[in-house]
Amino acid sequence: MVTIAPARPVLGAPAAPAQPLAARAGAPPRDRFLDLVRIAAMVLVVAQHWLMPILAVDGGAIVLERANVLESVWPATWVTQVMPLVFFASGAATVLSLRGGATADRGWVSRRLVRLVGGVIVLAGVWLPLPAVLLASGLDPEVVSTGGRLIGGLLWFLVVLVILTALTPALLRLADRFRGAEVGVLAVAAVAVDVLRFGLGWSYVGYLNAVFVWAAVYVIGIHHARGRMGRLRGGRAALVGVLGFGVLGAAVALGPYPPAMIGLPGTAVSNMNPPSAALLALAIGQIAVLLAARGTLTRLANRPRVARFVDTWAPRTMAVYLWHTPAVVLVAATVVGLGLPGFAVGSTGWWLSVPVWVAAAAAVLTLCVGLFGSIALRSGDDVAPARLVAGGVLVGAGVLVLTVAGFDPARLSDLLGPLLGTWALVSGALLLGARPAGAGMLRAGRVVR
Repeated sequence: MVTIAPARPVLGAPAAPAQPLAARAGAPPRDRFLDLVRIAAMVLVVAQHWLMPILAVDGGAIVLERANVLESVWPATWVTQVMPLVFFASGAATVLSLRGGATADRGWVSRRLVRLVGGVIVLAGVWLPLPAVLLASGLDPEVVSTGGRLIGGLLWFLVVLVILTALTPALLRLADRFRGAEVGVLAVAAVAVDVLRFGLGWSYVGYLNAVFVWAAVYVIGIHHARGRMGRLRGGRAALVGVLGFGVLGAAVALGPYPPAMIGLPGTAVSNMNPPSAALLALAIGQIAVLLAARGTLTRLANRPRVARFVDTWAPRTMAVYLWHTPAVVLVAATVVGLGLPGFAVGSTGWWLSVPVWVAAAAAVLTLCVGLFGSIALRSGDDVAPARLVAGGVLVGAGVLVLTVAGFDPARLSDLLGPLLGTWALVSGALLLGARPAGAGMLRAGRVVR
């Protein structure tokens, strides 16, 4: 994995700053290339979760499973596992949200954290009482519990993003001072964690890579938005992409890493839970390939019809992420509640039902985003350091509790259950100065990207 180092001189190369779009009055600038990347990544995330699937209806029950049919087509996960692109775009959006090259301060961190978790608070406000309604309608309690756990499980991404947001001032200073060397240090740290995890069997140490791996990718996004990766384009970027995927192939062939970049049933090791250093090679490959095609993608994103689509949906990608799982859970619960037939994953009946399944989930998702996606929170310009620390810890802990416990009604009274997680979220947001934000902020592109 140490061969990932060739990316470092590219990061440090001088280049003209990235040219974001002119912003509307009072709104941070946007870059349609990054917005298009974010939208495409979210489409793949949703498609992966709906089609792999993370749940299915089989014999009248909701079954948590990832499709075993993917075990034979694991190379597809090297394309569909796009969380590296999400963190890359998030790091770049961080720079775009700072005007005039300013450094993130306490006010920026508090605003970013509040906007980040505002959607989760709305989700909790809907899903905490909803299981009681579903149970009263006669739905099987196990079905309701399974759906609630599933909705919480995919919030892990926000736990990491809360940590990275809190660390952003330090990460910006490191990136501006070391011009890429810090990415190499993070990569070495990630490899060292894997040595302890796989070599010595210290499995829980592996969760440190939730910071090391994703912070490295996030900082690469910062360098991109700072204009330091201008030389990584065309054939040079394509070559770096090939090297990245080549390192990933070598890591899979020679190391302890499974070939699938997601967790599959029956596998003892996952590259995602906890993250492994193999994801860094995947990130280098994916990001470099995208930058090789940046000119073409930018021209595509600036076409009038595409631009309208991008400008409409880019600010809503977080809402799509938060609500795509509740949407598919509601569809599955409806299928079970109505007694409609279900099919084993990978069977002919399952494949034939996929278009209807996706269409129904998409309809529910569109409705949820329309109803709840414009509800946002904002905070003031600054908070005291003690409030910032306490608020950040509480919102991070709240998302973590909801990730582990989900919205399982059977765990409402648990010490670390959804009620406590929601309380921590709301309390932390209030400490950070949260207050309601109008829907107009979403239309102006001011909701956290």
